[in-house]
Amino acid sequence: MRNKSESTNNCNSKHTSKREKDLFYSLCEKDPNTIKTKSLKNALLKSGLKSNDNRLYSLFQMLDTYGNEIYYDDFIKIISSAGLLVEKTLRGELALPDFSDFSKNIDEMFNEVTKNKSGELASYIPPLAKVDPNQFGISIVTVDGQVYQKGDFDVDFSLQSMCKPFNYCFVLEKLGLELVHKHVGQEPSGRQFNDLTLLTRSLKSNSEKKLTSIPFNPMINAGAIMTAGLINSNDNYENRLNFVKEQYGKLIGWSAKGKFDSKFPRFNKDVAREENFTGHNNLAIGYLLMATGNLPSKKTKLKKDIDSKKDGFDFYVEPAVTEALKLYFSICSLEMTSTEIATAAATLANNGVCPITQNRILNQKTVRDCLPVLQSSGMYDASGAFFQEVGLPAKSGVGGGVFLVVPQLMGICIFSPRLDEQGNSVRGIEMAKQITSKYLVHMFDGAMTNADRIDPRIPISRWRANSCGEAIWAASNGDIRTLERLASEQKDLSVGNSDMRTPLHLAAAEGQLEVVQFLIKQGVRPVPDRWGGYGYFDAKNNNHKKILKELDKLKIKFLQPIHLVEDPDGKTDEVANYDDELMVSELLFAAARNDITGIRQLIAKGVPVHAGNFDSRTALHLAAAEGNLETVKLLINYKHPINVRDRWKSTPLDEAKRENRISVYNFLKKLL
Repeated sequence: MRNKSESTNNCNSKHTSKREKDLFYSLCEKDPNTIKTKSLKNALLKSGLKSNDNRLYSLFQMLDTYGNEIYYDDFIKIISSAGLLVEKTLRGELALPDFSDFSKNIDEMFNEVTKNKSGELASYIPPLAKVDPNQFGISIVTVDGQVYQKGDFDVDFSLQSMCKPFNYCFVLEKLGLELVHKHVGQEPSGRQFNDLTLLTRSLKSNSEKKLTSIPFNPMINAGAIMTAGLINSNDNYENRLNFVKEQYGKLIGWSAKGKFDSKFPRFNKDVAREENFTGHNNLAIGYLLMATGNLPSKKTKLKKDIDSKKDGFDFYVEPAVTEALKLYFSICSLEMTSTEIATAAATLANNGVCPITQNRILNQKTVRDCLPVLQSSGMYDASGAFFQEVGLPAKSGVGGGVFLVVPQLMGICIFSPRLDEQGNSVRGIEMAKQITSKYLVHMFDGAMTNADRIDPRIPISRWRANSCGEAIWAASNGDIRTLERLASEQKDLSVGNSDMRTPLHLAAAEGQLEVVQFLIKQGVRPVPDRWGGYGYFDAKNNNHKKILKELDKLKIKFLQPIHLVEDPDGKTDEVANYDDELMVSELLFAAARNDITGIRQLIAKGVPVHAGNFDSRTALHLAAAEGNLETVKLLINYKHPINVRDRWKSTPLDEAKRENRISVYNFLKKLL
């Protein structure tokens, strides 16, 4: 265990950089020279990272050698063992920066979807007909390796058709797009997944004469059998199976060697055997592919032996068909947990790099070529309707799984074995719809600004700050061009900040007549702020007579707001100036919602704890007004001045008194 004498106990060494100091300071409590070991661990785990994450393995081992406190120089050594991962975490720059809030929302969706008990099990495969129909689990893995798990996330279930996009990727890697698409197309079929129909295409050359009919795409059974047949087609079955097993293992991060909760992929022989017994349609597809010249032929002595028989007729079974089907059924029987499948989906979302091991598994071009086909055909003949509503590449399987790929963000896997008429998990589909109705992850959401939907890539406080911050600052500075642009983007110009102050308030306060006229023309109407005040009184207090005339035209009765100012000692503390207005707004929103993690992240980014907005309001003003004692104490520990004054000369103590926040009032009163 380390002790104080073994470490430098302050942040003022010659090795200190502002960036590193901000990171350290964001975790300090009362002592500016140390952080709690527990605080660093909690910051990492609350962000969605796991203690057994391959990338954090060495870091957590090091932490176990320290006592309850860590000094600055040791902190630098510790975080360097994890590269930029710790820095990104502390600064709130992981894929899901508000992981706790995100998890809470997914929890609520999960609990609601649990009530849906419709659908039937896949009875035509006996082992699948015996599973518990009430099982329900979800896992989400981000491109940064954050992991969310709920319900039966650790239950093994067979991939079934969810294997199809991954098999497609494997053959694309080996053979390339041009060769693969001589054997299988990329067009939606508009038919059932097991339909015998092939896509007829025009001839390009005599060499392609036998390949005039091919499966529509690799996501239906015909295309999946075709891709299975193309996987190392010249090798024997056992080697082909081992190759597949190894590739799936890499997708889910098994090479982490026990440092992450992934096991080597498991084949369920009972499931594969039953699929073979009941797979008559698939056998017909196999021979249809052989008849069209698509399926690579196998060199075998079997046909020769049969031909040489002189004592009658013997039945010939084509090895290329049986091996392709055997391999396909085996891969379909692969069993994984929803977390493992979500990791594989996250590998696709991460352009082919496994987020757990950081190893490249697939080429970026392979992923790019796979995802469009997955988007257009992954949900069979329901693909169009699914993509229109959910808007994400997805694949289902009759084992009860559905996985979704959110490019550059995360992989999602939902497991619930009750299926709809099209063979898709009922709860899986509903859960997917719930997620995209809450979050801006639909591929065509673009720059949508619906206030009811959240971009999970942005912290909630920043999302709220962005929704009003640019307009408010533009209004206060008379930037009519920016307001015109925001109006053309259909941004809501009446949205208020953490104090419910709107662009109209600020335009009136600063005497921006043209802005006031523009906002009124856009349909913006006066609304009260936190104190019941209207922009009318902002204009009146600053003697902006022309603006008063404009507002009088609205024929609205404005009530005078009440401001309480104690002025305990007459002293005024300084409010910090900071040129990133949106970051200041984000800090104030974080303080208003008691977001301790968000405040720490902003401090880690170098935002002054006592930075003030356009009204000279600080985080302490907002925390006091909302009665967030925990945040108040944190800000005081960070040396936030107590007697800062806003536009109306009010202090945080005044805010606590006016809003009747007794605990905050008593705490601040004792400090004066």
